[in-house]
Amino acid sequence: MLNNDNLVEIKKRCQEIGIDFRIIVSDQFYKCSYKKIIDILNLNFWLNPKFQPLLTSNIWKSNYANTLKILTMPEWDDPKFQPLLTSNIWISNYANISKILSMPQWDDSKFQPLLTSTIWKSNYANTLKILTMSQWDDPKFQPLLTSNIWQSNYDNTLKILTMPEWDDPKFQPLLTSNIWNSNYANILKILTMPEWDDPKFQPLLTSNIWHSNYDNILKILTMPQWDDPKFQPLLTSSIWNSSYANISKILSMPQWDDLKFQGLLTSSIWNSNYENIVNVLVMEEWNDSKYVHLLRPSILSIKPEKIRKSIILAQYFNIDKFISVNYLIKPLKQSYALAIHLLNNRIPLINENNKLNSLFSYMPGVLKKKYNIDIKRLVELYPIPDDIFDKEKVK
Repeated sequence: MLNNDNLVEIKKRCQEIGIDFRIIVSDQFYKCSYKKIIDILNLNFWLNPKFQPLLTSNIWKSNYANTLKILTMPEWDDPKFQPLLTSNIWISNYANISKILSMPQWDDSKFQPLLTSTIWKSNYANTLKILTMSQWDDPKFQPLLTSNIWQSNYDNTLKILTMPEWDDPKFQPLLTSNIWNSNYANILKILTMPEWDDPKFQPLLTSNIWHSNYDNILKILTMPQWDDPKFQPLLTSSIWNSSYANISKILSMPQWDDLKFQGLLTSSIWNSNYENIVNVLVMEEWNDSKYVHLLRPSILSIKPEKIRKSIILAQYFNIDKFISVNYLIKPLKQSYALAIHLLNNRIPLINENNKLNSLFSYMPGVLKKKYNIDIKRLVELYPIPDDIFDKEKVK
């Protein structure tokens, strides 16, 4: 058991080597003898910044002899091995580490991206079998040589790389390191889906697919809406940012039968979600033809309340039929302050071409640099009135 005097000495040594005592404390720490702890902390290696990341509570999984042998390995003088110096190293031991670092494959640049701390999730036997696979001589598999590979193991890796589907060019874009988020059984079911023979689904064959799984993919690809040409532009790889439930609710919305909304059916729709989309599409403003030109794909990334308030603000200045989606994105207080500034300086809000003054489209930095308009100062000078969004006051 550690006593108070022991803890005082340990904290003192932590101060001497420049580390926070708290980062080495854990349940395991309190189970260690004072001699083990102080012997390890007294190693001079800790004065070298490259070894200090190893000083975490994980170190108490090791013992003094093992720790000393690891720290004295000459390989740490080689920059390519130094990324391995993280606390994950204590998952391993000297014998395993020594064999891994002395592997000749590390002299081959194609394997060097694998030299990250996640390698300690593997062991020498597994690492050796993976690095000596003949498939790595094939350029199409080399993008898979990233640290994500250590999430897998040799048997899983071998089964994945020997799949005959990789000889088909349409599947080769899937050969990226994201594949290690999946496993052989899931990959096999995905690649053997008959839907990939349909050209309309082939744009979905990108590495983003590995964010999903077979059951989700199957439900998405078998949705009847894909037979409707108006929905087919949504079949891009960004669909995998969404889930079946979200996609199903979005595609089932009755608003898509209205021509004015169909221009929103682009792949950017997957950057939004059903709740925001439906709340935008049911806004009463779209019943006024004056605002239909605002129905552009990027509007789905704006909250309905922000759209409504931006339109009310534009109505206040009688410029609402001239605004664009870009105007809706701008902070309300900036649009208000800029409009007041222009009016005070007898600068029209609508130009001679019957267009909204281009100053409304510029970022604050451009306004300052090009036109000497300090929008931050204007916002302070002209705060937006509290009652401006009361529609009864808008004429």
